[in-house]
Amino acid sequence: MTEETKLDSAPLVEPENPPLVSPDDGDREQDGEVSRTHLKGLLEALIFVSDHPIKANDLAKSASASSKLVRELLIELKAEYERRGIQLDEVAGAWIFRSNVAYAPFVRDLAKQKPVRLTRAQVETLAIMAYRQPITRPEIDDIRGVDCGPVLKLLLERDLVRILGRKDEPGRPMLYGTTSAFLEFFGLKSLKDLPTLREFTELNEDSRRVVERELGEVLDGSQPSFSIAAPAAEVTGESSAEAAEPSAEVVDQSSAGSG
Repeated sequence: MTEETKLDSAPLVEPENPPLVSPDDGDREQDGEVSRTHLKGLLEALIFVSDHPIKANDLAKSASASSKLVRELLIELKAEYERRGIQLDEVAGAWIFRSNVAYAPFVRDLAKQKPVRLTRAQVETLAIMAYRQPITRPEIDDIRGVDCGPVLKLLLERDLVRILGRKDEPGRPMLYGTTSAFLEFFGLKSLKDLPTLREFTELNEDSRRVVERELGEVLDGSQPSFSIAAPAAEVTGESSAEAAEPSAEVVDQSSAGSG
């Protein structure tokens, strides 16, 4: 019998533990990782070039990707930018790149931007409306103890508040509420991000001193502060023509170095 015949007649032996993963599986996993990385970079670029906050669903549509995957990658991107000079924030249910608030004074100096000024009356009216909306003008007047007509008009012009409809009662007074521009202005994801009154009453002494220094007045622990929605407020000694009250310098979070 020749050597060639012996080889042909030899029984075939199969491996005891055949590989469960085909050689192509590793390539597919690598391709999936590359696609994920590519999509993350695409989302980064789309948000960067947008001049306004963009919703996750709109990003998914532009990137031809699933909304679920886009949201996962947005959360990853947000974590990656957490400690950088540029941060990815979700405001009013949409995403935008903005400069880190820690560097706001330097950014404003370079951009020659002045802090947006809101009077104490405007901040109080906004706070009341944010917590009690929908609310009518007479109800706001009752809480503040003064006529809020001129203040409300200015807030409407700034697109921080809007008319929601009319209340079903005699006279059918208009109902007011905050806008998405309000959320962008104060850097809030939604109204749920507003601090609770309980959080205010439970301020420790250090936090209370910080708030008092920012507001320029001593706080009464038994009453809520109407400016807790604007922690960056800085009281100045100037008067407002509309209400003869001190004004507050508020950092507009919606334009603090957006991408």
